[in-house]
Amino acid sequence: MAAGPSWGGQPTQIGSGLPSAFFIQAEQAFAHALSVIGEENKFFFTIGGVRFQLRILGNELTRKITRTLSHLHIDSCPEPDFTICAWDDKPAGAPMPRPQRWMLGREGKHCLHALTDARFHTFFVEPVRILSCMEHDSRIGYSCYFDASHLSMYEVSGPMRPLLNAVLNRHGMQLVHASSVGTPEGTILFAGRPFSGKSTLAVRCLLEGMSYQSDDLCVLTNDEKPRTLSLYNIAKLREDRVSYFPKLGPVLSSFVEDAEKKSYFYVHEQFPEKLLKEAPLRAIVLPHIVNEECSRLEPATARDALEGLIKWTTLEIPTANGLGDQIMLRAIKRIPIWHLHLGRNEDHSLELIRQLFAP
Repeated sequence: MAAGPSWGGQPTQIGSGLPSAFFIQAEQAFAHALSVIGEENKFFFTIGGVRFQLRILGNELTRKITRTLSHLHIDSCPEPDFTICAWDDKPAGAPMPRPQRWMLGREGKHCLHALTDARFHTFFVEPVRILSCMEHDSRIGYSCYFDASHLSMYEVSGPMRPLLNAVLNRHGMQLVHASSVGTPEGTILFAGRPFSGKSTLAVRCLLEGMSYQSDDLCVLTNDEKPRTLSLYNIAKLREDRVSYFPKLGPVLSSFVEDAEKKSYFYVHEQFPEKLLKEAPLRAIVLPHIVNEECSRLEPATARDALEGLIKWTTLEIPTANGLGDQIMLRAIKRIPIWHLHLGRNEDHSLELIRQLFAP
């Protein structure tokens, strides 16, 4: 069955030679878009020593997807470890063939296994209409935005996560769905289901003097002593939590997505001295909001962390293999895990968090 009309463009006619033939179509589509749009911007950044080059067509798309990566920016390097070519398909005339429905599998937001093997990975994030593919051998990837004029905050706050994660996996790192705060001596990952207090805790810790890595997505390494790394420098708050932070009022912007209003700010721009790029992981904390006055810390099990960290990361980050699960399992086996039952007394919650940093 052909792709739905809301995607725009024509479905690919390739039925054999996959996935290399589809990758060639993406390569040709980018070349066509470059000839039409003309403007090409190059942006270089590094994550855990892996150097990336972005070739982005058009100033508007460049602005939207590089702002949250600005704290990782480096001067141009002659031989990047990986290059991502990104463009807005709408002004380019929609030459990028859309995947056939049979290629999508059961979920829209995941790896397209019909277009993926040990050499090639292809991802389609259907809700925000972004099609990405990459080849490990040539160290290049393509990210096609079907219409970037109204780009979802999902992508603005965490751009190109499938491609970045696939590359990071090859270098012993995994993008995880968690908040992270701490000091240069160590960090705490707050992991768990949505609405469990992760983002609020991260922002509260930032304003109380701790350094900040993430409110939603950060990088975990596969080292014997795992480390966490900052990737996106944005902080988001649900609208019902904004009143808890009156000092942030002047710097907050807002957006509505999936019928939910949130506010956000760029940490690197407002608190540059508090953005922590990298540190060893001290503890994994699973927060839960409870109807009690005081908060409580209790030891948690590896099984608890499997759900709190791996389950919710798998739902959030499209993957192409099991490398990421192995990295997260390795950290769970080596790092203390705690339940944090969040009561109404926020000062008490912060006191318990500080205890986890004690020698």
